[in-house]
Amino acid sequence: MLSGIKLYFAVYGELEVKMHSARDIWQDIPEQVAACIDRLGSGEFYPKFFQMMKCFAQIDQYMVFEFSPNGDYATCRLAHNVERPDLGLELASLYLDGSYLDDPLLKELKESVLSDTDVAPCRLLEKRGLPPVYRKRFFNVPNFDTKFSFVVLDRKSQHLFYVNFYSKKEDAFTEIQLNSLKQASSLIGSLLLKHFRDERKQRGVIKSLLASGLSEREAQICNMILQGHTAKSICNELQLSESTVTTYKKRAFKKLKINRKSELVRFI
Repeated sequence: MLSGIKLYFAVYGELEVKMHSARDIWQDIPEQVAACIDRLGSGEFYPKFFQMMKCFAQIDQYMVFEFSPNGDYATCRLAHNVERPDLGLELASLYLDGSYLDDPLLKELKESVLSDTDVAPCRLLEKRGLPPVYRKRFFNVPNFDTKFSFVVLDRKSQHLFYVNFYSKKEDAFTEIQLNSLKQASSLIGSLLLKHFRDERKQRGVIKSLLASGLSEREAQICNMILQGHTAKSICNELQLSESTVTTYKKRAFKKLKINRKSELVRFI
């Protein structure tokens, strides 16, 4: 009887710990996601995104690559090494210089997402068993042990986005963290896709406003107005007084020969 009670508490206690750990991971996620959504398309997005990802696991490097449907276009959308930003950019450049053709996960995940576009196929990759040159270049030299990867499909452009989270720690992702990342992969992918779209769109808006004769600050404030920011939120974001923001807005509207916010829409 005693051994049965011990077994019950051993199993039940372990289950309780796992459930508690999973709740710990998810309890702050809604607030973190909301913070990311508020900053989509802006330079403030990534700090909030990295903060959100800390809820899931310790990630030492973030890489996101974009591929066209026929594979003739590839670019890096995010390369961030937490300790050495220059190394992240260097590795991204090296990867795009043909090394992605040797990536053991990319082809597999691309085929998976094309066969089922409703899910974001994901995999954990450890450096053990990788081709020697690829392992040395992207794992040994930057001192990474593991990466968690998934692919999402942008239905509008049909472009594929290959998302990679690297860790230096051996067995960096616990079972609970790994399951949470898998469950959140579609959410994470959707946030990144929306940010990339808005970022590209806003660059076009800024370019159009600058071409119309606005200063960089005037264009920035007009762009924020188009995003739905109030005068107060612009003040908070840019650390400017309300009178300064009002002055920039008046100057911009005068240069653009408009009187109302609704007239800014033509610059989108």
